[in-house]
Amino acid sequence: MAASFDFTGKTVVVTGGARGIGRRIAERFFEAGANVAICSRTSAGHNELAREIAGDDTSRIYTAAVDVADVAQVRAFLNAAAERFGRLNILVNNAGIMTAESVYDITEEGWQRVIDTDLKSVLFASQHFAKLHRGASGPAAIVNISSISATTYLPNNLLYNVAKAGVNTITKTMARALGPDGIRVNAVGPGSTPTDLNAALYADPAVEQALCDRLPLGRRARKDDIADAVLFLASDSADYVTGQILYVEGGWLTL
Repeated sequence: MAASFDFTGKTVVVTGGARGIGRRIAERFFEAGANVAICSRTSAGHNELAREIAGDDTSRIYTAAVDVADVAQVRAFLNAAAERFGRLNILVNNAGIMTAESVYDITEEGWQRVIDTDLKSVLFASQHFAKLHRGASGPAAIVNISSISATTYLPNNLLYNVAKAGVNTITKTMARALGPDGIRVNAVGPGSTPTDLNAALYADPAVEQALCDRLPLGRRARKDDIADAVLFLASDSADYVTGQILYVEGGWLTL
């Protein structure tokens, strides 16, 4: 059962919120009463996305096409969300991509694409969110989506591993820097969760079952498992929690 939170009157920004974990996070914040601004890289289907989440009342939702690897686009999106809803209270840096290749096959182009999308975007979105918050009364929160890949160093996943390790470093460094401004910064590190990013890896049911048999809790994560952790860290219940990486991974890191 999903946990219950109340974000009525709050505005939440979710990057990469059109599908997967980001989509469920956006849905949960909306269900909890928040205004929700969602960006995704695709330029199609935004009206449909808004209606799917909000039904006929789309006054609390804003969607936009944004390439988070482009800092100017990220800043413009945050500015537009602030103009639409007023003060921004919560930023969820969820957008990311994953590639899988041998260390012998990594290219400079591939490196730049993953680092810009998964890491640079987190830094500059957080920076601009903090600038928009500066001088405002009341607290704010940033929740970054990390991964167990930041600490497990899965093979054929070097670029993603490096980017998510960087997300952890940004999280902890910004928590120290932004705490005096009333901004808490934390991260959620999902374990294996069914999404478009890893669908090919688990296309064979036997592969998924083999993983589940190893995990102490015996299953992969549900999207709501990750969303619950994000909403908790963004909520007043976590108002003394900052600089933390909350791994939601069914015991993977105990193996």
